Amino acid sequence: MKQRYFISRDKNTSELTIEEYAAVAGNLKRYEISALSQDDFTLLCTETYEGPIVKKAISQGKEALVSILRTDNLYPIGIYVNVIADSVIELYEKDGKLSKELLFDDLDLLASLQET
Repeated sequence: MKQRYFISRDKNTSELTIEEYAAVAGNLKRYEISALSQDDFTLLCTETYEGPIVKKAISQGKEALVSILRTDNLYPIGIYVNVIADSVIELYEKDGKLSKELLFDDLDLLASLQET
């Protein structure tokens, strides 16, 4: 599966939003993920987190952040959630960006696991 995560932080409220998308059409499997447009992805889930809760979790470490990012609706696998957590930390750094897009392709993950 090809997945896209759009992570954004509201500058005024510090609220965090994570949108999870997937390329669900079967004919998209043969394309590289970088060749897909935003229209090729379907929104699966949107999760919103209160800024103070995110900041507190960041201060407690990455494990604490991962535990609040994972919900009943949004539960990425370990490798992906660690990249998502790193991106959230980056968004909350001083003068950090306000949004970030992440692309994941399970075929790339499987290929990298076979190499090890």
